Amino acid sequence: MVYDAIVVGSGPGGGIAAYALCQRGLKVALVEAGRRLVPGKDYGRDLPPLDLLARRLKEGKSGGFDSAWDYREQDHFTPVGDRPAHGLLKALGGRSLCWAGHTLRFGPLDFQKWPIPYDEVAPYYARAERFMGVYGYKDGLSNLPDGEYLAPVPMRAGESLLRRGVTRLKRTGRAMDYIALRKAMTTGKHASGRAICQYCGNCGGCPIDSKYTSANTPIPLAMKTGNLTVFTNAMLTRILMGREANRVAGIEYTNPDGQTEKLECRTLVMACSAVETARILLANRTKEFPQGLANSSGQVGRNLTSHFGLTVLGLFPQLATRNRSDDAGTGYYHSLLTGMYWDKPNPNFEGTYQVQCGSGLPPQRLFYRGEKGFGAGFKQELLRKNICHVGMNMQGSLLVSKNKYIDLDMDRLDRYGIPFPRIHLRYEDSDLAMAQDVVNVSEEIIRAGGGEVMTSPGKVRSEDLVIDSNHWVGTARMGRNPKLSVVNVDSQTHDIPNLFIGDASVFPQYPEKNPTLTNIALSWRMSERLADKMRRKEI
Repeated sequence: MVYDAIVVGSGPGGGIAAYALCQRGLKVALVEAGRRLVPGKDYGRDLPPLDLLARRLKEGKSGGFDSAWDYREQDHFTPVGDRPAHGLLKALGGRSLCWAGHTLRFGPLDFQKWPIPYDEVAPYYARAERFMGVYGYKDGLSNLPDGEYLAPVPMRAGESLLRRGVTRLKRTGRAMDYIALRKAMTTGKHASGRAICQYCGNCGGCPIDSKYTSANTPIPLAMKTGNLTVFTNAMLTRILMGREANRVAGIEYTNPDGQTEKLECRTLVMACSAVETARILLANRTKEFPQGLANSSGQVGRNLTSHFGLTVLGLFPQLATRNRSDDAGTGYYHSLLTGMYWDKPNPNFEGTYQVQCGSGLPPQRLFYRGEKGFGAGFKQELLRKNICHVGMNMQGSLLVSKNKYIDLDMDRLDRYGIPFPRIHLRYEDSDLAMAQDVVNVSEEIIRAGGGEVMTSPGKVRSEDLVIDSNHWVGTARMGRNPKLSVVNVDSQTHDIPNLFIGDASVFPQYPEKNPTLTNIALSWRMSERLADKMRRKEI
């Protein structure tokens, strides 16, 4: 059988691509390297806390609650420089199984450096929000546009005191806003039929499938069309080219028995992640593409960026006697410091940041663990500080430069014979200056809200910074000039007309906001344009 489209990767971009293409009547093969994980069984087990901890310790796992993240790959890339990390989860649904659910639109200012405007993507944002089931307030912010939401989830007590600090600073003329977060979790009845969130806090391993994932919404709906065939435990090992040098004919993959099999297709969609898609393209070299497929520009693997951060903790002793049972919710972070440097850039660094904020004693975790000592007094003080604490976690846009990129480690091959990706990361003066601003502003907000700073990096060093291993983007950037970009405005590669990219590799510029909603919106848009091109026989 020749499939109209093969989609490789079943995470946020791949899952929605499979759904959108099947809805258009295309016959689609969805190829996923991992297996299907079952919520409530493989993760999110409903057991008494001590019993669950005992089982996890016997299984060689740490922590007191199950997460899909337990199944992530280990020793699967080569780090170079300032401690890069690479989040890779091989499972049906990919990292949508373990994401935090934060669902933010990029704004009009963010699209000014893109080859397409905000208004081009806005209808797909709205469609995606309705489809995913996103909760939130409408806040009326200029560069964090409102969407179409289910009933919101309010801030916790400590976060409300941070909001008080922000309000006081705004009265002095400071440009910033503080809002409740927006997440893809059902707070009421939803068309997907997913269960309503119970606020257990285990969003990385949601046991009842309330949180949106590719595995619980788009893939099952695509299956109902009769147009989708799913291949799990199927590792792509080679992209097959056709008689025409710039046409994909299919793929080779390794099945669960270790045998190599082939699938034929009219179009191929790569949606493996910014790291893995770049890796596969670079590893597939031909006479016509000696630098890797779709890489005549030399830009595959370049323009790599992610989010990075650090954490400042505050303490509000006045919260010690409150009812801490109110701290249940949708994970730890319920609120967001945003609106920083949108209209007036900071002269000390490029881009901007947001700060994800949480507080209190959510179920199943102690966020603050830095207390020293033992015995009853130690336990009481550890509990008090967790009840009274607030956490402010930076999410900054990493400077794009020649010092951040992906290439291949030809000396290290995986078990399929594919070179490991090598991730190069160097923090630069702009990154350090941004992080220092976060520390200064966070401490100022805590004090303005009536609290005290409990832990802070103080003077920021590169060793203090932590890269977000799941937010990499940019390695196959979108653009109108084939010499400077990998894909066109339809996410179609310039070099190979029937090869498309459906993950965040295509982002040409990256703001401070979480990538998943934009990934889904762009992949949905790409899929519809792919289907239209096939209908018009342009492919």
